[in-house]
Amino acid sequence: MSPARKAVVLLFGTGLAGMAPAAIAQTAPAAPAPSDATASADPANSLGDIVVTARRRAENLQAVPIAVTAYSSQQLEARAITDRTSLADNTPSLFTINGGYPREFAFFALRGQGPAFGSVPGVINYFAEVPNSLNIDGRVGSYYDLASVQVLAGPQGTLFGKNATGGNILFEPVKPQDDFDGYVRGEYGNYNDRRLEGAINVPIVTDKVLLRVAGEIGRRDGYTRDVGPNFPGKGYDNLDYQSLRAGLTIRPAAGVEIYTLARWYYSNNNGGGTVLAALNPADAALIATVYPGVATYLAQQQAMGPRNVAYDLNQFSKTTYWQVINQASVELTDTLKLKNIVSYSELRTRYGYDYDATPFPIAGQTGPIPTTAPNYFTEELQFQGKTADHALDYAIGGYLDNQGWSDPAGISQYTSFPIGTLIPPIAFYQTLKNRSRAVFGQATLDIGKLAPALTGLSVTGGLRYTWERSYVSTTLIAPPAVTGTANSHYPSYTATLDYDVTQGVHTYITARDAYKSGGVNGPVPADSSFRTFPPEKLSDIEIGLKSQFSLGDTQVRADVAAYRGLYRNIQRTVPETVDNVVLNVTRSAAKATIKGIEFNGAILPFRGLTLNVSYSYIDAHYTEVSDASVGALLAGAPFPYTPKNKVSVGGSYEVPLEGVGTLAVSANYVHQSSVSTVQTNQSYYTYLPGYGLLNANLDLRNIGGRQLDVGLFATNLTNVTKPVGVLDQYYTGPGFVGLTYTEPRMFGIRASYHFGH
Repeated sequence: MSPARKAVVLLFGTGLAGMAPAAIAQTAPAAPAPSDATASADPANSLGDIVVTARRRAENLQAVPIAVTAYSSQQLEARAITDRTSLADNTPSLFTINGGYPREFAFFALRGQGPAFGSVPGVINYFAEVPNSLNIDGRVGSYYDLASVQVLAGPQGTLFGKNATGGNILFEPVKPQDDFDGYVRGEYGNYNDRRLEGAINVPIVTDKVLLRVAGEIGRRDGYTRDVGPNFPGKGYDNLDYQSLRAGLTIRPAAGVEIYTLARWYYSNNNGGGTVLAALNPADAALIATVYPGVATYLAQQQAMGPRNVAYDLNQFSKTTYWQVINQASVELTDTLKLKNIVSYSELRTRYGYDYDATPFPIAGQTGPIPTTAPNYFTEELQFQGKTADHALDYAIGGYLDNQGWSDPAGISQYTSFPIGTLIPPIAFYQTLKNRSRAVFGQATLDIGKLAPALTGLSVTGGLRYTWERSYVSTTLIAPPAVTGTANSHYPSYTATLDYDVTQGVHTYITARDAYKSGGVNGPVPADSSFRTFPPEKLSDIEIGLKSQFSLGDTQVRADVAAYRGLYRNIQRTVPETVDNVVLNVTRSAAKATIKGIEFNGAILPFRGLTLNVSYSYIDAHYTEVSDASVGALLAGAPFPYTPKNKVSVGGSYEVPLEGVGTLAVSANYVHQSSVSTVQTNQSYYTYLPGYGLLNANLDLRNIGGRQLDVGLFATNLTNVTKPVGVLDQYYTGPGFVGLTYTEPRMFGIRASYHFGH
């Protein structure tokens, strides 16, 4: 080994001591497949090669210097990933935030990076490479006909359209192929669960014009039942949705490809089943002077259990969404490609939500027209190329987006005792507009191609500069509106050193940062110091090791990452006195340190059996507060969205049955430790308890040599009933605490048929 190579090994060995597993007869991962999330010639006898697009190009997961958890369409089905909560349950460091709004509106948090009221998410979802902060992707109805779902952990600030302090979640649909084929899949289960999905792929002109159409429809009765006098028998937590996608690829000339995707989503359900869990005695005594039944209702709810409720407000949740995406690429030369991605979407959401979860009009929200109605336009232009005899791989470009609300603006009617009881409900009108502009560049230099003594060593550098503008117009009760604008601009960077220690063993160290944009506190007057709040910033250092090797006939994959982040200008929603009125405002509140470890592993001990395990540990705490006022609110408060421990253990076994088909059995257990969602110490229900879920599938595939599969499925086999979301207004509102619970045991049968190629 040359002195230079020894120096590189020593550098990584110091940072990764003790992390690397024993590796015998190591085999290098094969080159990535062009489109599939996982590709293997014989899945029953190989761990396969996972392909990801974490750096905006197809690469083998084991060679990407980023912590990524990736799922193929088959893995999504095997792990029963059908919504935000189940995706978070199975993914290290990922958490889904429920409570305070209909269940399907939940947000993601990753490595402690989530939303504050009035600010953008810390985790950005992408669909077909387009960022979407409208909170639509990840809902039920998102997971059909997908090539992959990829969760990128840590700051993403240079290559992707939007800065994200926590990470990105990439939803990649299956693109049109040059074969006539498709599938149809049906499902029936308890709670009258009925789902149907399918896709058809048609090469209209071979290799020139390709079409793919896919869709899904789902219905399920609610598992939380209204037993009160106002809406007897109404079921909450039900499903009623349909979704449709159509993709068209046109290749008019050599090196030119135009891919257009249109999609539509509609849901109309009864909202979530929030359950009253606590009521502040002082508030209860006051409310009982108007509604005497409040004094004893908490005891009644406890006697009814978490699946029975009684509401006074007619809950509902309606969403309509459509989007058009166009990706156009031109190979200008053998080493330079131009790519343009443009999109436009519209979201319309209406809902009614009974915040207090009682048969009394204590607190709630509803609206006669869309509560949210944003239109969203994005445009991204990239130049992707290689130079220096293919040693340098680079991408440069620009990005812009505009998000505005249609007319009329979002309107809501709020009740919060005594408002709506002793005085009329408050009408709340709000218009939001956001604009983002950015230029970026990132390059990876394969040093080994220039200096053979350093074969396997690469360095990556990226830089992005972003300009953002936010506008808010708020009308409370009646005009005039209070308007305001916040402008911010900031750089973000990535610097990575990665190294192939030997075949199948890859190490890396990366330093990077990203921002979450600032904004405007709508109802706060323009002359207040709380009118605007600045961007957040997260800087972290991550070291990682990825390995794929064989121990005799046993195949092993083991990926581990350790990180430490410095979190500054943390946005927290806190009560502040503004012009002698107490308002909840988002402000720059504190600094913190977040550190943790993530592990993803798989082992194939013998043909047909695959075992999987993932684990994450997060340690987060505040290190500094901005002033004494905030310090009093954060003293003793837990750091939100950071379950200390998460583990997922599963396995699958496939065995051929001669003349019958292939029998496949899979099971997966996930456990999450207790976690807090509170942002200050003014909370009664501080931690959501830990819980574990067991899911299983039994499938018979390729029945009689045909592309016909039939299977049984079950989720939450042990019927765990634990809170997974909280709305806490014990000290800061009408005095109640509402909880959202896990889904009960679900089971049923499904069948699918694949046709064509």
